[in-house]
Amino acid sequence: MELAIERRKTPKRVSALRTLSDRIEVLREFRADMPIHMVSVFLAVAMRPGVLQCDLPELVGISQSSVSRNVYALGKHDRHGKPGLGLVEQRCGPTGARSPEIHLTKAGRQLAKRLMVF
Repeated sequence: MELAIERRKTPKRVSALRTLSDRIEVLREFRADMPIHMVSVFLAVAMRPGVLQCDLPELVGISQSSVSRNVYALGKHDRHGKPGLGLVEQRCGPTGARSPEIHLTKAGRQLAKRLMVF
């Protein structure tokens, strides 16, 4: 009996995993080697436009230094001045430059929209 129930649930699981795989492929098309922490930061900003950078470590579950590194990499330039991905931008937050608001750029909004296609 338990096996029969398990078999009926499998198509939903396969469908859910296929959907996840499709979304991952969208990210891989954008940048094949995008680290999972970077994906997590991008998705957090997409879900909460204007999120304060100081709130991202708790939301994403990574260190402040990792958040900072990934926000820069997702921005116009990475922390070494090399071209970034151009998906997010920092804007002056209510506490000034120490904790900026993070917003998606036009390219970031387009990528987020591609991830939401069903």
